[in-house]
Amino acid sequence: MILKFHDDPTVNGFEIVVFLRLVWWAAGKRKGAELDAICKQSKNPTFCFNLLNSIPGGATDANLVDLVQYALDVTRVNLTTTTKLIKRLIRRNPNDIEARDHYTLCLNRIHQGAFDAVKSTEAILKSREFYILNSIACGIRTQIDLCIDGESPSDTPYNDTSLLPAYASVISEVVEIIVIISNLLDK
Repeated sequence: MILKFHDDPTVNGFEIVVFLRLVWWAAGKRKGAELDAICKQSKNPTFCFNLLNSIPGGATDANLVDLVQYALDVTRVNLTTTTKLIKRLIRRNPNDIEARDHYTLCLNRIHQGAFDAVKSTEAILKSREFYILNSIACGIRTQIDLCIDGESPSDTPYNDTSLLPAYASVISEVVEIIVIISNLLDK
């Protein structure tokens, strides 16, 4: 069905312009509402707003898939940076067996576990199987937690004074946003 406003004498150009501006305004408000809905669920709403508003082109023009893709890209970059940090920490502590074991565990968890999980999300986003994305994101957080806290509840966490815990915390915050968005996408 094609609408022909020019044939309808009751619709003038001004009304069409007002209508289109209202649609544009409402779309912008909806995107802002999506950011509110996402970030209010996070443990650190300020971090969430800052991250999602840093998407190239702006968050107001992004849909949920764009936002989750951006968060995954940020996670991938952070995991790469964290992997480089861990490799440096292993090289700096060749004689400290406890440190070397801890950082080797983290390297395996972050590089092989979390990084490989992020790689697998490309196909999931393309197939639009968003329920799987949630499981993968939770798995990434588990890998980060195992690195920082140890593999067993009885493990005493390594007293890590390096930047690794801070890097891991940032990754966990980004992944939390992925979990929240994946829940919204799966509805």
